[in-house]
Amino acid sequence: MPKRASQAEHDSMVEFLADALYGRDMKDVTADIPGYKRPQTITLPGYKDGHTPDVTAYDGNQLIIYEVETADSINDPHTEEQWKLFAEYALQNNAVFYVTVPPMEIASARKRVKELNLDIKVVTVP
Repeated sequence: MPKRASQAEHDSMVEFLADALYGRDMKDVTADIPGYKRPQTITLPGYKDGHTPDVTAYDGNQLIIYEVETADSINDPHTEEQWKLFAEYALQNNAVFYVTVPPMEIASARKRVKELNLDIKVVTVP
């Protein structure tokens, strides 16, 4: 996928989130940015492509998957593919999937989740 205009904002949010999870004593925190161990690519039968989440961590034994979005990525077709895959994976594997957005984008992200009829938690990162 080509780099989007907000890539620096995205990467800054990923780093902030990963650092915050370390601060909360989450286990095995991974992040898809330089300086961190990269999360494993998630695949499922019936999905053409696998995708790598932006951040993963374990809260006890439960996998937590985070995908960071910015204003220009919420309605992107690639984002829809990722959300569907990660939501289904979480459902099948007793994991939790969060879409993480800037505070000003929470309504837009929740609207998109509803349009796609997905069971996804939307949270913010400052």
